[in-house]
Amino acid sequence: MDFLGAGAFGDTWRAGDTAVKIICVDGYPPERVGREVAGLLRVDSDHVVKLLAAESVTLGGQIRPALTFEYIDGGDLEARFNDGVVPTPAQTRDLLLGLLRGLADLHAADGTLHRDIKPPNIALRDGDWAQPVLLDLGLARSTTETTVTMYPGRLGTAPWMAPEQLRAQPARKASDLFGVGVTVRTLASGEHPFYEPGADYTYDEALAQVLAGPKPLPETITGSVRTVLDLLVRPAEFERGSARSNLRRLEQA
Repeated sequence: MDFLGAGAFGDTWRAGDTAVKIICVDGYPPERVGREVAGLLRVDSDHVVKLLAAESVTLGGQIRPALTFEYIDGGDLEARFNDGVVPTPAQTRDLLLGLLRGLADLHAADGTLHRDIKPPNIALRDGDWAQPVLLDLGLARSTTETTVTMYPGRLGTAPWMAPEQLRAQPARKASDLFGVGVTVRTLASGEHPFYEPGADYTYDEALAQVLAGPKPLPETITGSVRTVLDLLVRPAEFERGSARSNLRRLEQA
C-alpha cells in the first residue's frame, strides 16, 4: 500500500483503487467511527466520497477501525494551492458549482453536516475542477441525531471555521457554506481571504479578522460567481443562504 497522508486521528493508505483510513488514536470514540459511517451511508453523490466497507485491522496487537473508500485520482486542492496553481475564472465557477452540489446532496441526506470543509478535504476527480469530491466526513453528523460533541468546544480546522465555530457554537449548514466560500476564494486568489500566511491568531483575533471582511476577489471573478462567493463568507449565518439557493444563483445566471 502507498501512504497518502496523516490526519488528526488516523492515517490513509492507497490500496489499488481504494483508500483505507486506519484510526490510529488509542481510545478513539466508537461513536465517531459510527457517525462517519452513518454520514457517508446517508448520501449518494458524485461530489461526496463513497464508503465501500467499514471493518477493523490489528496493528501492534491493537484492533483499529478501518474505513475503505473509493480512491479519488487527481489530487486535492491543498496540493494545487501549495504548487501555486490558480484556477481560471471558468474553473473557479466549475469548482464552486461542484462543491455546492455535493453540499446540497449532503445536507439533503437527513441534514448531514460536514463541519470541516477545507482544501485537503477536497479532491478533484481525474484532476477536473468541475468534479470536486468532499472527503473525510469524520466530523460529519446529522442535524437530527444526538451529537457526541460537547459544547462549548471547537470542532473543525481553525483557518476554515465559520464565525459561529470560532465562538465555540455548534456548526450548522451555513458553517459548511462558509467553508466552501473560504476554500474557493483561497484557490481563486492564491491567498487566504482573512488571514496572513505564517501568522498566529487566537480564536478571538481570528474572529475579528473574519468580522472585518474578506480580502477582495480578483477582478476576473465577476457576475454570479462573485455574488455567491461574497454571500458565502458573510458573518451572519442567515445571509449565506443555502446550498440550493446559491446553486440557483449560479445556474440561472
